[in-house]
Formats: sequence, structure tokens, C-alpha cells
Amino acid sequence: MRSLIVLLVLLCVAYGYGDVRLIRFNETDTRWMTEEEVEKLINAVPIVKFMDITDNIEPVQHELEQFYIPARPIHMTTVRPVVSQVNADTIYSQIGRLAAFTTRYYTSQTGLQAVNAWATQYRTYASGRSDITVNTYPHTWVQPSLVARIQGTRTPAQVVIIGGHIDSTSSGSTAPGADDDASGSACVLEAFRVIVASGFRPERSIEFHAYAAEEAGLRGSQAIANDYNSRNPRVNVVAMMQFDMTGFVRPGTTRTIGVVTDFTTAAVSTFIREAIREYITSQTGGISWTNTQCGYACSDHASWYRANYPAGFVFESTFANSSPYIHTPNDQLSTINRAHAADFAKLATAFAMEVSYTEADVTETDE
Repeated sequence: MRSLIVLLVLLCVAYGYGDVRLIRFNETDTRWMTEEEVEKLINAVPIVKFMDITDNIEPVQHELEQFYIPARPIHMTTVRPVVSQVNADTIYSQIGRLAAFTTRYYTSQTGLQAVNAWATQYRTYASGRSDITVNTYPHTWVQPSLVARIQGTRTPAQVVIIGGHIDSTSSGSTAPGADDDASGSACVLEAFRVIVASGFRPERSIEFHAYAAEEAGLRGSQAIANDYNSRNPRVNVVAMMQFDMTGFVRPGTTRTIGVVTDFTTAAVSTFIREAIREYITSQTGGISWTNTQCGYACSDHASWYRANYPAGFVFESTFANSSPYIHTPNDQLSTINRAHAADFAKLATAFAMEVSYTEADVTETDE
């Protein structure tokens, strides 16, 4: 099948159709589309979910080594003080920084500028730490992705990833993308800030990702997931957790954290629920979780799931109660609930720290 599709690509190029993209809408519906048609999909109302698999038609298949993912939090004494340092005002300010760009579209110069500014902030937080690297990840389009890494002390080849996407929609009009997904990117950055400030040294490596071109069919995260999956040896991703839209609370509804149950890994989702219970619900006024589904290719976790890596995804609510403003000029900072975004940053912090411990610690307890 792969050779047939490659042949079709070559024929398209030979006959002057070199700008076509292979777009997958679900597991049975895949179509060739022009760049112009894809751009219409990106800005379509209602939103269309799709994956651009042109550069990643068939992921490399491996015999997988299963790595330990805890069933519940164990290291509360270590993790709680770090989680408590999450600052809602800091997150709100960082969301505002990204939303201030006219657009963060993946082919735009402002999209590039947003990633460069984000990389500078990561490097500022990492100052003085020789075990941390912050790099942009180049693509074939203008906007790069970003990968910040805290090197593990015990099993550095095993990697825990938390991520969000840094691009927004629209190449031709204002697209602040405050909720989608400046909010998730800011939560990941805040987790990085408090973990680094605490002096925590993880046993496994932890990576903090900001993906380009999510809105264009998960292209940035696919490129990285495919890269990790294709290396020899394959990068050992223990678990990936996606944060996409973490700041909106629909008036008249009860705040909750949506745990996505489709196209995710059960063991990752199980731990996420337990981490919410331990680090958020148990606190005064703490909120709980609600299972929800989002469909095929709805965010960057799908790139890792497709590459056969364990993946999870948390969302600002059930999908029925999500922000009505996304993919419009009205996705503004003013729609963000600070306390809600802060809870997601606490969850990101707890997830990254707890899962970064190795299996050898499974019998330990910090209670």
C-alpha cells in the first residue's frame, strides 16, 4: 500500500499537481486535496477535524517495549510543594503574550516570531541548568515547533512528554487563539517553570513541546512523533499528554476537567484521573474530571497514538461545553478563566513529575 501511494504522489508531481496533500478525515476516508482546499478546511465553520498524512503515510511499526506507567500518584510529598507554586496570574499573562500576535498561523512570520519568543522564555526559566536544552524543531514551512528537555538522571533514554500547540488558524485575518491553544501552551510552560524552579531532577527525561501546524492537520506533532518513532534506536516515549484548550468555562456549567477516552491509551487516562483526584479534587474547592470524546485527529496526542506511543488528552470541559469562540477573532484573552487554566497547569506538573519516576520506585510511597 505504501509503495502505491508513493507512486501516486510521484504521478501527481509529474503531471503538475505537486501541491496536493493527502488528508485523512477518519480511518476509512482519505482524500487528495490541494493546498487551497486544505486552507479552507482549516478555517471551516463548523470545525473539521483531519490529519494531513502526506509526509507520514504509514508510521514505522515496531515491537514495543512496555514501560512502567503508575496506576496512581506515589510521590505526593515531593510533588505537592511544586504543584502549589503554579501561579494563575503568570499563566494568564503568558496566554496574553501569545494572543497578542495577530495570528500564529504556521506559514506566517508572526507564527515564527511567537515560537522564538516562547523559546526565549523557556531559556530564561532554564538559566543555569546544564541538564536542560531548549531547541526549535524546524519544519518545511515557516513556523518551527519547540522542544524543551530536562535530562533524566537514571533512565534518560525514557521520555515523558507534555505538549500543546502554539499555532492558531487564519492566514488572512486576526486569530488570537487565546484558548486554542495559547492556554494549553501556557500550562505546559508554567509546569516547566515550577519544576525547574524547584530544582527537581527527574529520573526519566521530561520534554515540554509546543507544536507548529496543529490546525493544518497535526503536521508539527506528526513530524516529531514520526522522527522519534523512526530513529534507531526508537525513542522510548513512556507517555505523552496533550493540553489543547484549557481556559474556557461555559457560563452556567460546573468546572470540570475533560478526560478524552477515544484515540488515547487507557493506562495514561487512568493515571490522569488519579492525578486529578490527588492534586486537584482533594484541595479546597477542587474540581473533578468528566469523561468525554473528541473524535478522530482532534489534537496532537493523535500523532503519538498513531505512532503507537501511549498518549492521553485533557480538555477544558466536555466537548459539548467547549468554547464557541475558537477559530474566530473572538478567541480572546478575556474568555479565559484563570483558575481553570491553573488547574490544568497543576495537572501538567503532577503528571510530568510522577511519571518521570522509574518502575524501581513502584513500591515506594511519599504519603
